[in-house]
Amino acid sequence: MFRFSRNPRSSYSDEELLSGFQRTGQLSWLGMLYERYMEMVYGVCLKYLKDPAGAEDAVMAIFEELTQKVPRHEIESFRPWLYVLARNHCLMFLRKQQKKPTNAFDPGRMYSEDNLHPIDEAYTEDPNLDRLQDCLESLNEQQKACVEQFYYQDKSYKDIAEASGQTLGRVRSHIQNGRRNLKICLEEKATKEE
Repeated sequence: MFRFSRNPRSSYSDEELLSGFQRTGQLSWLGMLYERYMEMVYGVCLKYLKDPAGAEDAVMAIFEELTQKVPRHEIESFRPWLYVLARNHCLMFLRKQQKKPTNAFDPGRMYSEDNLHPIDEAYTEDPNLDRLQDCLESLNEQQKACVEQFYYQDKSYKDIAEASGQTLGRVRSHIQNGRRNLKICLEEKATKEE
């Protein structure tokens, strides 16, 4: 069983630790930052996986995933970004195991529900995949391209901006508008099928 530190060993802010890791590549910076949120990550994993040993394994796997993803992403606020990463890790694990995640956990406590994405929900049930694909096709070309690169190809805003020649703000806008339009489209399709 994990023992969580209530007193983080560092007086650095999240931003300073994140910057230290991105600048030097030294895992000690990322380790100190991750230690602050391990209890949160464990709680998210336990809620979705419903298995203490599996949740512990996921906490370790998520740290390994962080070492790869942090350098590639523009992270404005580490805690909500980490929460979404942990949730997505669990959803993907459950998808591979062909289990259904629980919906009892309220993500609003740590991250706004407005930032949840229909793509994450679609992985839990196969009928949603067809609806999602139809809705993706209904997006305008720029929104579709940005959403697909961000969610399916795991590209950062910066990567998408550089590849497309757009500003970060424009890419962010396309992703947010595309996500909103997908949500509306999926809700309309679900209502029609009822």
